[in-house]
Amino acid sequence: MSREAAFSALFAAVSAAYPWGLASRRMKLWSEVPASLRPALFQLESGPESYQWPSPATPKRTFEAKFFLYFDARDPGTPGATALNAALDALDAALAPAGVDAALGRQTLGGAVHDCKIVAVPVRDPGDLDGDGLAVVSVRLVAP
Repeated sequence: MSREAAFSALFAAVSAAYPWGLASRRMKLWSEVPASLRPALFQLESGPESYQWPSPATPKRTFEAKFFLYFDARDPGTPGATALNAALDALDAALAPAGVDAALGRQTLGGAVHDCKIVAVPVRDPGDLDGDGLAVVSVRLVAP
């Protein structure tokens, strides 16, 4: 299993889970994403990478990615948290084990990884004060 296969499979699963105005594996600043392209999803492939050696010849590798979600929360009739909650629910559904994975109790992203899970507590800013909503979600991928 390669890192590229793992991160590509993760992006494919999440980018298809919600009607993003823009989805990319290349991070962009707020100022580069106009409201017309939001909600936007960016997959940042950085973070700790670790190895565990359950056997002398086969390491178990762990990678991390972060999803940055940008929202336009300027509609005075809709709370910013509404879009944020819907997108987070879509991420949860996209990364929930299904089919054979459900029986195993893990998400393999179609066999690209041993397991994939959302970890930590997502950062949430509904954008009520400035109209710019944000969520940051951390994901851990475990390779065989």
